[in-house]
Amino acid sequence: METRFQRFRPTDSSPSGEVGERREECLPWPRPHPCLPPEQRWPARHSLGRAAAMGKAGGDETYFQRSSLFWVTVIILSFGYYTWMIFWPETIPYQSLGPLGPFTQYLLDHHHTLVHSWYWLAWLIHVGESLYAIVLCKSKGITNSWTQLLWFLQTFLFGMASLYYLIDYRPRRQKQT
Repeated sequence: METRFQRFRPTDSSPSGEVGERREECLPWPRPHPCLPPEQRWPARHSLGRAAAMGKAGGDETYFQRSSLFWVTVIILSFGYYTWMIFWPETIPYQSLGPLGPFTQYLLDHHHTLVHSWYWLAWLIHVGESLYAIVLCKSKGITNSWTQLLWFLQTFLFGMASLYYLIDYRPRRQKQT
């Protein structure tokens, strides 16, 4: 059962000719609570493949932008597989993975130390990127501690896929008088 909430909006022209008459409009989402800040009132209107901006209405101190769904998916799958390789290599169905299976088995059999080293190096790089994200937040005027935490966590998990948006961000300059 689909729930639709009613929203009334004054119109300047109506079938009866009265100015300011209220007409009924059906919305596919619930009415927002009037006490919510404007940026939280309506659902984000963006395609899933593109990054969605959050908190822009709050000013530079709360700027946050989610990473692209494509890169988030790629990173989760690749890091997940890499973690599986490192901690549970005996459970990997090598013959069912096509060319990736024998390649993974070769790496684990012949370059075990190198595979482990690269795994921990990748996490160390993500830690460095996330610390750099905090420095960038401060230098770009993003002072809200929750927003800085979001940038830190997102960059820790997704690395450059997140850090790119922070590096690319150009804060609005204050007019000097």
